[in-house]
Order: sequence, then C-alpha cells, then structure tokens
Amino acid sequence: MTSIRQILVPIDFSESSRVAFEYAVDLARPFAASVDVIHVWEAPSFVPLGTEAGEWNQSLVELVKKNAETALDEFIAAAVKRDLTVRASRAEPGSPALTIVEAAKTGHYDLIVMGTHGRTGLSRTLIGSVAERVVRHAPCPVLTVRTRK
Repeated sequence: MTSIRQILVPIDFSESSRVAFEYAVDLARPFAASVDVIHVWEAPSFVPLGTEAGEWNQSLVELVKKNAETALDEFIAAAVKRDLTVRASRAEPGSPALTIVEAAKTGHYDLIVMGTHGRTGLSRTLIGSVAERVVRHAPCPVLTVRTRK
C-alpha cells in the first residue's frame, strides 16, 4: 500500500475547496499525514487610462496580495477553532494550476486534494478547469472533491 505522508490542499475559498480541505484532514488522520494549504492568487492586469502603469500595478498587486494573505489567515484560524490541523499554509502569486503543480513537485507531496466546481459545457470551455490541468500535470495522485447538490 502507498504511504501518504504529506497532503497539499489548494484553497480558493469556494464551498468546494472547503469541502476538499475537510476531506483531506479526515483522510490524513489514519495515515498520520500532514496537511498543507496553498492559495494561489493572480493580480489583475488592468491599468486605467491616465495612470502610471508601474505605480498603479504595484499598488494593485500589493492590495491583492494582502487580501489573499488575510483571507488565508482567516480560513486557517477558522479551521484551528474547529480542531482541524494544518501544518503549513501559504499564499502564492501565479497561475493557479501551474503554481499548484510546481508546489507539489518541490514539496514532494504524496497527494493533492482539491475541490472542483464541476463546470461543464461552454462555461468549462471558456473558464477552463484548474482541477483538470492539475490532474494532467501533477507529480502525484490528485483527488478531486465536489460539493453535493
């Protein structure tokens, strides 16, 4: 049987990622595995007319970064209040799928547990699926979790 020692859980603060996090914590217990949480954020690339692009972009990036870190801190604090153990958490800038896959590689994770929104059809084509791209490129197994409808 494969040993699970480290689980990575990408969080986007959606209901499906919250359910995946709880699933990962439950799954980690019998294996005495650690659970790490990552939130990947992207700064908008919009620059309003009549502004200095570098100055505007830098302050926007700092705002998005601060908001991501605050939201993650609140998520972890709520988990701790409910006795859900997290070894480490971090907010990283970048493309979500690429950053998650890279974190799984460099962190030598045994499993990724992530939520999926379950989009189909045109919305999946237009928006894409982070979970699908992670499944295709991850260096370890990926367990996707959907919320019940």
